[in-house]
Amino acid sequence: MTRGRSRYTVSDTSIFFLLTVFLPVFAAQANPLLQLINRAAPPQRVVILLNYFDSSRIVAQDKTAAFRILDSVENVARIQQDESLRQYGRFLRNTYEKHNTALTNRQKAALFLTAGRHAARDGNDQIQGVCQHFAGLYYFLSEEYGKAFEFLIAANGTFQRIGYQHVPGINRYLYELGFSYYYFKEYGKAIRLLQEAIRYPAFNENFRVQTPNTLALCYLRIHQLEKPADARLAEHYFKKALAIAREQQSVFWTGNIYGNLAKIYLHQKRLSEAINALRFDYSIALNASNKGLLPDQASLSLARAYLMRRQPDSCLYFLTRSKILYQRNISPEPTTFGSNLGDENYLRNYCDVARQYYLAVNDPVQAYRYLDSMSVLDQRINKRYNSEQISLVEQRLLIQKHQTEVAALEADRRQQRLRFGIAATVLILIAALFWRLYQLSRLKNRQETAISAEREKSWRLEKQLVEEELQRAHQDLAVFMDNLRGRNALIEAITDSLQDQDTGPEDGSGVVSGSSLLRQLFTTPLLTNEDWEEFRRRFERVYPAFFPMLHARFTALTPAEERFLALTKLNIDTRQMGRILGISPASVRTTRYRLRKRLGAGEHADLDDLLNQ
Repeated sequence: MTRGRSRYTVSDTSIFFLLTVFLPVFAAQANPLLQLINRAAPPQRVVILLNYFDSSRIVAQDKTAAFRILDSVENVARIQQDESLRQYGRFLRNTYEKHNTALTNRQKAALFLTAGRHAARDGNDQIQGVCQHFAGLYYFLSEEYGKAFEFLIAANGTFQRIGYQHVPGINRYLYELGFSYYYFKEYGKAIRLLQEAIRYPAFNENFRVQTPNTLALCYLRIHQLEKPADARLAEHYFKKALAIAREQQSVFWTGNIYGNLAKIYLHQKRLSEAINALRFDYSIALNASNKGLLPDQASLSLARAYLMRRQPDSCLYFLTRSKILYQRNISPEPTTFGSNLGDENYLRNYCDVARQYYLAVNDPVQAYRYLDSMSVLDQRINKRYNSEQISLVEQRLLIQKHQTEVAALEADRRQQRLRFGIAATVLILIAALFWRLYQLSRLKNRQETAISAEREKSWRLEKQLVEEELQRAHQDLAVFMDNLRGRNALIEAITDSLQDQDTGPEDGSGVVSGSSLLRQLFTTPLLTNEDWEEFRRRFERVYPAFFPMLHARFTALTPAEERFLALTKLNIDTRQMGRILGISPASVRTTRYRLRKRLGAGEHADLDDLLNQ
């Protein structure tokens, strides 16, 4: 799972791992490679060769040396009568120019497509599928996602027809297609592909640990751990990846996976396990601080865990450590904390932990300051999140548009071939014309069926987008109301504190008494005019027809009455409504009674029922 500014983020390396992986570096000479190939079983020979050509510097920098190695491999293939090894050797020759740094990613994709066409002419479906796969990856790197998925999906279809078990290194191809869906947050599709990938031998040691780790991340994110089954599966695959990382003695992956496991433990309130995992993650990162970022996220998570375990001293220690490490991460020189808002998620989480800490130690003033900072950061994060969601939807629509255009081109080609056939048939035999017309009629029916299916698909997509937008609107409104409740709770805490003070009148020195402050608190509305505009914007996203229907049925409603009815629609209780509007509970009840009469409800009718009609 992406972990903010931590060095263990998947998103920081997502595109890199699609084409280049950390592999054990073979010896530069060909002889050790040939010895490995000679000793290996036939299915493994191709995997060894592909790994070598992915990792060897000599191969990438010296074309002559690379082709000399391929000549030797071809000799081995001839002696061993290994046709698959020979075909993959030719594939590496035909696509060698991918190492040319002057080529763009689009040009490299074209190189693989050309090699794929040659393989198709030779009747080699497997090499054609491999070429399509790599073309898709290079289009992905050039951010041409429609073409990327066109060729990645086509390659996967080819591998399925051949049989996954017959494709050397199929673990890699399934993983990379699954990771492409993961990048677009299509976690369900990614899970299906990664579950298939994990059934086959890993392409190399990196894929061996990365496949279960990414699969666990999918379960972690698909429903945000709301389903217990997802949490169990995420923990299962994280532990599987952890066992592999320990076997490989990989400090990087071990720390990474412990940090991800801690998220599950914190969510499930398994605090001892979470703290142990986070301490391991923290110590690894601290010891390797010269190679990456300092563990500000791990420190912050430890602070939250200790706060949940009601150990405020430990919480404060790691909260302070997190602040120091964060400052050192964003700049080598000391800076004002929070001056760099590049990582708003980290700062938001920091403010949240700090707010809860100061509430726990009975310092509501400091808690309110952090709550105010949280509100500002929430607005920024929501704005950025909405922008990212729009961008993601646009990218998905572009992919669908491209796939539709490809289908249209294919239909056009079929139509052209059909017309040519009809013209040729007319010249040969009149009787054949009726047969061709019959075929054309069948084709038309198929096209109409396809068009109907596309319309149905478009309607479902539109419905899904509307439902997702409504869900986000509900979430935005809930966040706003939670913020108001947070303010209300803070004011109640201050009120309780003031009630313990002297409630006498102001003395001659001008000092305001506790009772005067209480009256001010009771009569100060939480929902200011600016807040009301934001509330109304979010409310109308959830209930767009509420105010128009209200004004259509009941004329001359005042703004105050509109606010009262909107809060009533949300089932806000009398005490909270009074706090929000800055009036007493008795005034709330009076207003409700007056509105019942004015809106035509009976004396004992429920205003809520009237609004829900």
